[in-house]
Amino acid sequence: MSLSKPSGSKRKITDEHRIFQEKWELEFFCCEVKEKIICLICNSTIGVSKLYNIKRHYEQHKTKFDQYEGLLRREKLKELKSKLKNQQLMFTRPMQENESAVRASYALSEMIAKHSKPFTEGEFVKQCLVKAAEIVSPGSVKAFQNISLSRNTVAERITDIAGNLSDQMKTKAISFTAFSIACDESTDVCGVAQLAVFLRAVDEEFNIYEELLELVPLHDTTTGEDIFNAVYELLQKYNLQLSQLSSVATDGAPSMTGVNNGFIKLLQMKTRELCRDKPDFHHIHCIIHQEVLCSKVIKMERVLKAVKKTINFIRSRGLNQRQFTDFLRDLESEYCGLPYYTEVRWLSCSSVLDRFWKLKEEVRLFMEVKGQDASLLSDQDFLQDLSFMVDITKHLTELNLKLQGANQIITNMYDQVKAFKCKLMLWEKQLETDNLSHFPTCDVFKKSRSFPISYIKYAEKIRSLMTEFEQRFKDFKLQENNFALFTGIFSIDIDKVPSHLQMEVIEIQCQAHLKQKFDDVGAQDFYKYLPVQYQHVRKFACEIISMFGSTYQCEQLFSLMKGNKSPARSRLTNTHLNAVLKIISTNKVTPEIDNLVKNKIFQISGKKL
Repeated sequence: MSLSKPSGSKRKITDEHRIFQEKWELEFFCCEVKEKIICLICNSTIGVSKLYNIKRHYEQHKTKFDQYEGLLRREKLKELKSKLKNQQLMFTRPMQENESAVRASYALSEMIAKHSKPFTEGEFVKQCLVKAAEIVSPGSVKAFQNISLSRNTVAERITDIAGNLSDQMKTKAISFTAFSIACDESTDVCGVAQLAVFLRAVDEEFNIYEELLELVPLHDTTTGEDIFNAVYELLQKYNLQLSQLSSVATDGAPSMTGVNNGFIKLLQMKTRELCRDKPDFHHIHCIIHQEVLCSKVIKMERVLKAVKKTINFIRSRGLNQRQFTDFLRDLESEYCGLPYYTEVRWLSCSSVLDRFWKLKEEVRLFMEVKGQDASLLSDQDFLQDLSFMVDITKHLTELNLKLQGANQIITNMYDQVKAFKCKLMLWEKQLETDNLSHFPTCDVFKKSRSFPISYIKYAEKIRSLMTEFEQRFKDFKLQENNFALFTGIFSIDIDKVPSHLQMEVIEIQCQAHLKQKFDDVGAQDFYKYLPVQYQHVRKFACEIISMFGSTYQCEQLFSLMKGNKSPARSRLTNTHLNAVLKIISTNKVTPEIDNLVKNKIFQISGKKL
């Protein structure tokens, strides 16, 4: 017997009434919730969305509910639907409250980290929140009590946030066109060497990322090889390719710059091994550090030693300091004291010398009252040297401040140095003719003397400072043509342009609309508007923009490190220290709190305050 063939025509779902129809709500007191049919009378789920099944289920309640007709039936339907919604809220509201509590826990933990507070501060913050709620909104007390802010929870939240920031950087690294790193090393309160590694990267859309990669503890030696191993491991961890490495900025320490086994040498060797056709990356000796080293050539130890000795006599003894403050008050002085001189803090030198100069007469009188030798403060040669030091250190400090700060373009930093070198040339010529136009302290002192004095001899100091600037900034001078191309692509002589860029630069220079855009937005922002057909110039611009000019970010991080891992918090682990500093120093990348909350099992605080 042959099997019968299936019928060629099939019944449609609409023919079987499988699609829920709105009229069934009123007719059978049911509704559709998340593609399921729910009976509003008994809250049962009707298995199949077919008219027959729904009607058969309603037969169980027909006797009781057929009495509702017309408007009464509509009101009864509204009542039953409202009842179902309230029942659903009974289950969803606690989940929403728990989610909000976890979200608040993350947000407050991030604030605790950003303000360098101990993890135990979370419990105090919670007490404050609950107390405020009891006064302002008693009905919200339970919601605040549910926020978990114990020490361990805060530590866990901070670690999660730091991990999320790292994950984002790993993902973004795929789109980087060029990147640079800045490295520096310092010792924490426990004697552990900590290596700070910052990243400055540019993606294909010219978005700039300047972020801390990690603070890496070096538990043993801190040789160039140790630093290389730590940095290379980080580059691999964050999916950063050596083929895209544009430059490395360091403080110029021997472990960094050693000829044979320095970190830079080892990294260059690794780059040549993996990227045979790539030119060597540029090594940048921190421009701020070099500026400070240049200032040492002035050699005014006699002045600094005398100022330091006098200030220490006044400041190191509590009685002397109180008496000096009273002495200044009695003389109705504009100032109430002298700041400390700290040699390692170059910026303090200018302010200390300036204050000492303004209080020199008061200091001399006080020292004489205390029976101390104050003859130098009456010596004309010493005062002349001091006045020159006040002015020149002020000029150097102004340059130093211009070079500081995050998110600086290296070309702008080098322009500041070049401008200062031009100023030095002007000052040298002016001092040779005893012109003190730009040395106001010297000018005032000269005019206050009843006998003629000359500042011509200080032209030699300016000359030696100028020579030192020329010597120190040789590595930047090697990049002058590249910097000139980046900042003046429409005016540069084509013969000074690298051969692989010449054809594209010629085309760019001949396009008026691009020249207009360059004039409108400036060099830094111009290249993001450059058509993608000029890929070599775009890549060149990314490399310049990505370059660090200094290790300023590292120095700032070490100040934060010492504030967080202080003697009072010496038990802070390296993992937690790195997490805290990562959150504090994050720049463009922000924590994805929503994703962290979704991945966390909602657990409210079990501690009632």
